[in-house]
Amino acid sequence: MGMKLHRNRRVFRSRNLLPRILAWVVGAAAIIALGFFGAKYFTEHPVDTAPDSAPSESVTNSLPADTTPESDDTPSVDDIPLVPVGTVQAFYLPHSALGNADTLNTTLTDAVLAGFNSVVFDLKDENGTLYFRSDTTRTQQVNSFAADALSVAEVKALFTTIREAGLQPIPRLYTFKDNAAARVLAGARIAHQSDPSWVWYDADPANGGKAWLNPYADEAHLYVIDLAKELRDAGAAAILLDGVQFPAQTSSASFGSSANVNLGRDEILTAFIEKARTLLGNTCPVMLCCTANSALGTNTVVYGNNPLTFAPTAAAPALLTGEMKSTITVGTETVQNTPDNLKATVQALVNQMALRIKVMTADQQPTLTPWLQAYDYTPTQIKDAMDGCVAGGADGFILYNPQGSYDFATLGE
Repeated sequence: MGMKLHRNRRVFRSRNLLPRILAWVVGAAAIIALGFFGAKYFTEHPVDTAPDSAPSESVTNSLPADTTPESDDTPSVDDIPLVPVGTVQAFYLPHSALGNADTLNTTLTDAVLAGFNSVVFDLKDENGTLYFRSDTTRTQQVNSFAADALSVAEVKALFTTIREAGLQPIPRLYTFKDNAAARVLAGARIAHQSDPSWVWYDADPANGGKAWLNPYADEAHLYVIDLAKELRDAGAAAILLDGVQFPAQTSSASFGSSANVNLGRDEILTAFIEKARTLLGNTCPVMLCCTANSALGTNTVVYGNNPLTFAPTAAAPALLTGEMKSTITVGTETVQNTPDNLKATVQALVNQMALRIKVMTADQQPTLTPWLQAYDYTPTQIKDAMDGCVAGGADGFILYNPQGSYDFATLGE
């Protein structure tokens, strides 16, 4: 599965299911009814294990006539990041922390005094909920805006506030993990093999199964990239993409029959990142979230390969050490993953990732900006993790506390 950041060990989820209403033709033969019920059963009862074979083909995904054209506008000099994306020292804030101006300003001021230069926050979560009221055609169709979603003007004002405080704003967008858009945009979703008009779910919807956007579909790519371009124009310093992956299981899934499906998983995901970088331009770098294991070269099935090779501007693997085993083997080294040994643990993990990046072609090497767990640890232990990250060869880091609570006074010592 994709990079999953925990809210007190829980994933952001909601259960917003789309009722399935199928029109029946009066007098249909019994064999048609039997076919329907059989296919419906497999839609709601997918196999638990993903096949290793290439995705199956079915319908062709094509862009609708009202596809948003690529804009020729180029960000002004004022939109250039305050610091290079490779030297990001960031912290995460939940969307709820963005609404109170006084509290936000205090947090930003304290963070700058502690040496931080960037702030990360969600504007599209893994369920497809949008926390800003995008003006793009497809988002208006999907209409998955949160009740307290910011207007585009408010987003611009927020980015200005963050920049004036001395930090660069980095919004995070989930990509193909999008239950909301996948149930609306027929040309952008993973369909069911039995009928391309049916929505495919990664598990029984009654048990929390989700619909997914299709990584092979150009329309799915542009849905996300158009959002990113809108945020770039509002003043985002970089775009952090998460959920750039395939579902963990793909039984009964149809990825269409376009030429894209002839590509491997890693090839199409790399092509998506390349497209995003091209359309966003040099002044708005693309950062890529992924799991720690995949960045170390293991458990890469949902990516098709190590995601560090997808050539983003910066890679942001999730080093949530509190979720890992107490004893970790990194290369030929075994480290004790305890709260009092975080510096050594993080240093070993980051060093292994940095070594993998160094063997890549120079122009394909991303900078390394891992997420570091900043909950369930003391401020001193978190600082140890920060020190270990730098010592291991990382170019920067992102602290993650789901509540957005940080002891900047201690972290800045």
